[in-house]
Amino acid sequence: MSSLAKNTLFMLMGSVGQKIVSLTYFTFLARTLGKTQTGEYTAALAMSTLFVVFIDLGLTNVLIRDGAKHQNNLAHLFSEVLSIKILTGLLSYGALLLMCSLLNFEASFILLVSLSGITMLVDSLHLSLYGYLRAHNQLQYEAIGMVASQIITLVIGSVCLILKLPLITLMLSFLIASIANAGYAFFWTKNYGLRITNLTFTKNLKPLLLTAIPFALAVIFGRFYSYVDIIFLKKIAGNAAVGIYSTPSKITFAFQFIPLALIATLYPTLSQLYTTNLYRFREILTQSILYLLAIALPISIGILLLAEPIIILAFSKEYLESVQPLRIMIVSLIFSFLSFPLGAALNASGHEKRQTVITGCALLVNIIANLVLIPRYGALGAAYAALLGNAGLGLAGFFLLPHTVSILPGLFFQKVLKLIGAVSIMAFTILYLFDSIHFLVLIILSGLVYSVSVLCFKVFSFHDIKVLLQNLRPKNV
Repeated sequence: MSSLAKNTLFMLMGSVGQKIVSLTYFTFLARTLGKTQTGEYTAALAMSTLFVVFIDLGLTNVLIRDGAKHQNNLAHLFSEVLSIKILTGLLSYGALLLMCSLLNFEASFILLVSLSGITMLVDSLHLSLYGYLRAHNQLQYEAIGMVASQIITLVIGSVCLILKLPLITLMLSFLIASIANAGYAFFWTKNYGLRITNLTFTKNLKPLLLTAIPFALAVIFGRFYSYVDIIFLKKIAGNAAVGIYSTPSKITFAFQFIPLALIATLYPTLSQLYTTNLYRFREILTQSILYLLAIALPISIGILLLAEPIIILAFSKEYLESVQPLRIMIVSLIFSFLSFPLGAALNASGHEKRQTVITGCALLVNIIANLVLIPRYGALGAAYAALLGNAGLGLAGFFLLPHTVSILPGLFFQKVLKLIGAVSIMAFTILYLFDSIHFLVLIILSGLVYSVSVLCFKVFSFHDIKVLLQNLRPKNV
């Protein structure tokens, strides 16, 4: 197996493991704390997560890209990145506390954010340490660190929950896990030759920052798009509304490892095909979108129809108000899945500025929608705002892709109609048997019905899958 294929597999396994452990922990936490305390905890994490993006400013992406090209200069480049991040870290932490004060949050919440903010400083450190290892094409350590740190949080956090310790101890569990992760990353970077030179601001820092700007904008837009709604909810509607919203948000977000894993492998292939075979570029792009739709449609429709028993089983009847937001947000998953291959196609074809504009516009739509809808509808308003933003994010790529690299419309719409037919049969099965059998059995049965329908409608042939796998296989590695 090639090194790139191994790295893709490591990151996929790490992402899946992290998501499973994270969702398990959050489910236990939500059931134990109740919606109000869960909302306060979630909002504190969201607040610090918004500001952590200003520490890195896309510098780790530059470290990975330039360090991989010039590994003899990697240690020096790491030192320059770390020099900047020490300064941006202090400024970001100060800005975080200042913003909490300006928003007039309660003292107990500011204490949670303060501790969470220290965790974000440590997180930013191990982000760059793993960036150093990525430049050496060593992703297995990051995958292990992702899962291990999440397990540490799960174990310590669960003990705190069982003992009914104060909410601040849950933040401490994150900090301990983050410190352990940074120590683990530092150990392996030393094994790969990391020797930190003097941390000084040299004349090379200015071009380094300028190079990082496109990465920084994309990351900042994406981070605010993902978390600003929680801060609006906290300020406008209170902690309970955040708790109601955070459960469907967590469920929806848990599935994003699927397109992320595909795009990690797809992107190099698209970049190569853009210069060698535009028709194959369009074909692979079209097929990848169809494969993601084939996964997103049954997940979205199935959870939409079974939202109530899922919420009750996972989080208890206290979270019944989360049912309707879940139904809305899970539909947005379809558009979210679409945005990944379309964004990869824009970046691979040299139109990354358009992708940044799309993300920025989606953020603007999301902010306006949240400000309009949350005061009137609370958590439900935030869910509608997420749907509007994701719809814009997912559909805009279709219109902004140049014609030479756009999807193949004949192939696309023909197979989309077949997918809609297959998922309609699945939906009918769920509705018809909903009152007759347990919903967990119904999930398995409806999944089988959908799979058989896809095969009967010949949505994908074995040849289609073989061609996709061949094109996703790393070349010259």
